Amino acid sequence: MEDIYAVNGTWNNGSNNTYFSSDYPVPVVPKWGFWAKFLSTPLIVLIGLMGNVLSFIVMKTKPLRHKSYSHYLCALAVFDTLTLIIRQAESVDEYLVSYRKTSGIFHNFNDSSCKLYNFTVHVITLMCSWLVVFMAVERVIAVCFPFKKVNFRKETGAAAAIAILFVIVCLTQSFRFLMIEHTIYDDRNNIRDCLAAQDYIEIYTSLDVYFFLWTLVFVLPVIFIIVCNSFVLYHIFRVRKDLHKEDNYLTYRNGRARERRHRSTWMLLIVTFMYIITLLPLFTLSLIVDVTIKVGSLETARNTYVALRPYIDVSVSVSLLNYAANFFIYVLSGKRFRFELQKLFTKQRVITRSFTARSTREELFRYGS
Repeated sequence: MEDIYAVNGTWNNGSNNTYFSSDYPVPVVPKWGFWAKFLSTPLIVLIGLMGNVLSFIVMKTKPLRHKSYSHYLCALAVFDTLTLIIRQAESVDEYLVSYRKTSGIFHNFNDSSCKLYNFTVHVITLMCSWLVVFMAVERVIAVCFPFKKVNFRKETGAAAAIAILFVIVCLTQSFRFLMIEHTIYDDRNNIRDCLAAQDYIEIYTSLDVYFFLWTLVFVLPVIFIIVCNSFVLYHIFRVRKDLHKEDNYLTYRNGRARERRHRSTWMLLIVTFMYIITLLPLFTLSLIVDVTIKVGSLETARNTYVALRPYIDVSVSVSLLNYAANFFIYVLSGKRFRFELQKLFTKQRVITRSFTARSTREELFRYGS
């Protein structure tokens, strides 16, 4: 999620200006929030890139790659990585345009490249959101219907579900090809950027804010995640309660087996809740600004935005953690993930140590096979 009132000229002092016109002085926005965001973004991006790459590699190891949730996690690692790269590029662009008053990264784009870039960025964002939803749905099926064969939980079914999701997401963002163009962002410095065309500014803002950001990125995914996770948690605690009523060895063994299966469930639950926690501050602040615009005076809306802008910038950095923290969640809560990660770094050392003078002929044949 991005600063929805600082994009597409809605609050900017450019040709698409809606609120800052020549009749009103441009208010001074405190800069500490921007610098906090600008300085923290490279660190989050760097850590996130390394973590996502390792997550992808571990999920593709032989013991894990056959599991359905590993396909969703691999796809999530890819789209999270792309999101981090895009956010870093846009952070540099914002610095160049807003603070250096020079041409940004998108200055030399044309209409076609602007349309394609804008479309791609928002598709990637939506894929990150709805892959988390798919993981929540997959856990409901795995925990509540463990013996029911569902294609959604098979390797081919997971791949097909991701492909179908991608097609649907692309269709929802097709309006951007029509409404985005390469236009003047700053008349005085002749800076161009990828913005909504003047003829479409109002409808584009509504689609971008209410349909894309609020509905598709936050509200619907959060509803799905909360409902699915509630079912999963209810089932887990109900099973535990039933097991405590029994006191025989077989029940104990079955309970231990369920606990082992639930470890991956807890890991994925944390991932889905992390999505809500990291995006909630930005959504809340954006909602406050939007309500102020709708019900308050223009001056009140302007002052509210200026007062909240530093906190919005910090919330953008917090939201970026959603795309960088999954690896650490896997390490902390996934025992099998830690085991495979450790094997990844120790495998070469173990094999080298095995081929010593004491190696038997059978060991050599085993390693060579």
